Amino acid sequence: MTLPSLTLGHKTARHCIVQGGMSIRISLSRLAAAVANAGGVGTIGGMGIPPAELAREIRRTRELSPEGLFGVNLMYAGYLFDQLLDVCIAERVDFVAIGAGFARGPFRRLKEAGIPGVCIISSPKAARIAARTEGITAIVVESGQAGGHLGPEDPNISTWDLFPEVLSALREHGFSGPVIAAGGILNREDVDRALAMGADGVQMGIRFGMTEESAASDAMKRAWVNATGSQVEYWSPTGMASRAIVPHTAENLPKITQDGVNCALCLKVCKHRDSEGAESHCIYTALNRAQKGDPENGLVFCGPRVGEITDIVPVSEVFRRLLTPIAPVAALCQTRGIDLERRWSFHEREPA
Repeated sequence: MTLPSLTLGHKTARHCIVQGGMSIRISLSRLAAAVANAGGVGTIGGMGIPPAELAREIRRTRELSPEGLFGVNLMYAGYLFDQLLDVCIAERVDFVAIGAGFARGPFRRLKEAGIPGVCIISSPKAARIAARTEGITAIVVESGQAGGHLGPEDPNISTWDLFPEVLSALREHGFSGPVIAAGGILNREDVDRALAMGADGVQMGIRFGMTEESAASDAMKRAWVNATGSQVEYWSPTGMASRAIVPHTAENLPKITQDGVNCALCLKVCKHRDSEGAESHCIYTALNRAQKGDPENGLVFCGPRVGEITDIVPVSEVFRRLLTPIAPVAALCQTRGIDLERRWSFHEREPA
């Protein structure tokens, strides 16, 4: 069984696999182009890079994948959000995905420019708002099993529990565009299950972060390979819960008040920069250190199933595995003596 295609605006990807936009220079042109060339949807992580650099990455991706479908992921909470959105519009990207906050204005601008807007949400309440917002072409439903900052009220909720409720709310309020499942999706079995639940596609982050084309440092990739899983923490100066690698502590994270750590003004609102809590870490510096090769003194985001990934492979190999048909899930589990519901529920819970 082949995977279905996915259409965003006027372009169609052969396969309904969306690469998550991992920011602070993890998802750049080489990764986005490789995914697009493999028939998926490539994404440049636009947070944490200046507008001129984003423009260069967009142009480079287009050179590497002139026919592929790729876009840019932006965080509404980002300090340079408006300037980065200007770049995306000027460069005529295939789509712009927006998360970490919501406003109707950016999607209105994208509609006026003829660029599909993709909204990232994590609740039925947000679904009701997004369904009525002009300019939103597709929606990503991101569960608590995603890496990085988490939107759901329950930061441990699985895609299998969250997605059906949010999809139902979207359809009830008239949204007819593609709805993409994200968080904790790793292999073909997960993709098939998401599609069976009504998803039009899936978004995968850490599996693409752990590829040869990812711009993460070798040290950061080794940290992922050696990880046993992830943990929900409340370290972020955004005030949001986030998923970081296990083992990881906040002790070595760069403090805003440390010598040599200057505030990068990466966020519109930083509760530690703007308050008396400046002893907390600078999230941009922490993530940037890991990307550059010092994960021990930085921050490494990932989903809870990172421990199941044991190799760094090319993007083409990830797609080969995802496109390899599997036996019907129920029959496969029956022949192997696996309790299907127990196996899935195992992946949906945090390690004790």
